Amino acid sequence: MGSACKEAHPVTEKTYFDEREHFNENLNPGNSFNNLKSKIKLEFTIENIEINKRYNIMVKFSDDQKPFYTETVTSHMPLITFNTCYIGDYFFEKQQLLSVYLIKEGSQDGMIGISLGSIVGSPGSNFRGFFNDKVNISITAQGLSDSKSYIIIKLKAKSSSSYDFTDPKNKIHYLISAQGRKIYSSESIDHVGKFREKKIPGILLEKGFTIQFFDGFQEFITSKNDTIQNFCIPKKETYFQVCTKQGILSIINKSIFNQNVTFLDYIKAGVRIKLSIGIDYTGSNLHPNDPKSLHYLGPNMNDYEQAIQACGMIVAYYDYNQKFPTYGFGALLNGEPQVNFCFNINMKGDPEIYTIDNVLKEYRKSFNFLQLAGPTNFSPLVQRVVNNIKSENNPLKYHILLILTDGVIYDKQETIDALVEGSFLPLSVIIIGIGNDHFQEMIELDGDDNPITNSRGVKRMRDLVQFVPFNRYRGNPNILAEQVLEEVPRQIIEYYTMNNIYPNNINTISKINTQSQFMNNASQSYYSNTNNNNNNYNPNMMSQANQYRTLNIYNNGDDSF
Repeated sequence: MGSACKEAHPVTEKTYFDEREHFNENLNPGNSFNNLKSKIKLEFTIENIEINKRYNIMVKFSDDQKPFYTETVTSHMPLITFNTCYIGDYFFEKQQLLSVYLIKEGSQDGMIGISLGSIVGSPGSNFRGFFNDKVNISITAQGLSDSKSYIIIKLKAKSSSSYDFTDPKNKIHYLISAQGRKIYSSESIDHVGKFREKKIPGILLEKGFTIQFFDGFQEFITSKNDTIQNFCIPKKETYFQVCTKQGILSIINKSIFNQNVTFLDYIKAGVRIKLSIGIDYTGSNLHPNDPKSLHYLGPNMNDYEQAIQACGMIVAYYDYNQKFPTYGFGALLNGEPQVNFCFNINMKGDPEIYTIDNVLKEYRKSFNFLQLAGPTNFSPLVQRVVNNIKSENNPLKYHILLILTDGVIYDKQETIDALVEGSFLPLSVIIIGIGNDHFQEMIELDGDDNPITNSRGVKRMRDLVQFVPFNRYRGNPNILAEQVLEEVPRQIIEYYTMNNIYPNNINTISKINTQSQFMNNASQSYYSNTNNNNNNYNPNMMSQANQYRTLNIYNNGDDSF
């Protein structure tokens, strides 16, 4: 293969934009920059091998017979670092399962099944495991951004006529397009004639772009096409003026090239993902002994179990200790007269359950201790997770709350209040709709068209909610997981960059003082803006991914940093 890295698959560019108040209906919320693929580089080392033996390493995807990486080296010491590396596409939201074979002197000496997610999610993105009782392997992952630069767009406007660009009634805003795709729609100009500074990944504009200005919804000026090399000068400002019927529009464009960050950069630097799960136990699901029930406990997985496994198995790759707080809501517990809207499904004081497999077991066991009731209230569950994040004071742990529900909620505004508070914290909320409801309220909580606002008029800091109807992807758990998890990398990047935390300074964050201060600041910002037994559970229902779950043997489930 030679000494160069191998290129695996071409990258398909997709669009990025930021929705703003006056123009979002003209933009397609599906075309967001989180869909840009990430490139990943893998490097392989084997240790404790025999000297003067010929070793071959071969790697292939589990659904492909042809290996994508292979190299043969003769050992001169007990360690081999292979000369070639592998570069290919990486997706957070997909099961990318690998089989790694070690061949010594022409005979197979060992095999490891592992996922790309497990490699990336290992401490420092460095997976360590054993081929056999003696030989171990190290696989190191490094993210390669498609564009390690961004451009800062900074625009001002002045008028030499009686037309007032700063009058809020005029609602002056601009749109950046490239190759026929809408890239960014601005907010309205402010009272001193400035637009909010905006960073855009350089890969989206490198072939030229257009800026259009609008008075309300009427276009009144369009700039000429130009390229980044001519239009965007690093560390300098460019000026140009355009005559309109309203007067002279003077534009300052300050475009700076700088390092762009990726989701992989944050994971490698030490950010961990913590998954919590919330399950709907309301009566509308029907009794679990009823074959029509969404909770039907038959020989096969029901819809709740399929959704938990499809999504949980992927997120689990990025959680070192494999412990998942799992809650239920909308049930009567042990004959209690009051409905409980947030309880631990294992009926213990600690809601954490070790491994997704055991979450599924505890889910089935839980029906021995409760009665389905209602109504459906989300806010106690969301608020509990929000409070857990605040009390934990750990900005390097990013939380995902996965909520599975069958219908209408009765505390929408209280839920919105909790979600708005959560938007200031390291949190993403994923809602999967189980059953045949229209789920209109879940779509409203998602807020793609109309960002949610709490009861005090405070808008969400950032988009943190993703809603997906299960039935749309029934029978295809891989596509379900992709749809559910595709926004998470963007939300993680957005949260940390908004708070000026970058991969290269994560290690400088104190585990005590700085973390506590950081979380306090986030809270102040929000307020100022006003081994388990198997109970009727079939282990044969485990997905293929289970065979590839190799826990890091050097970590021993340590939850610390």
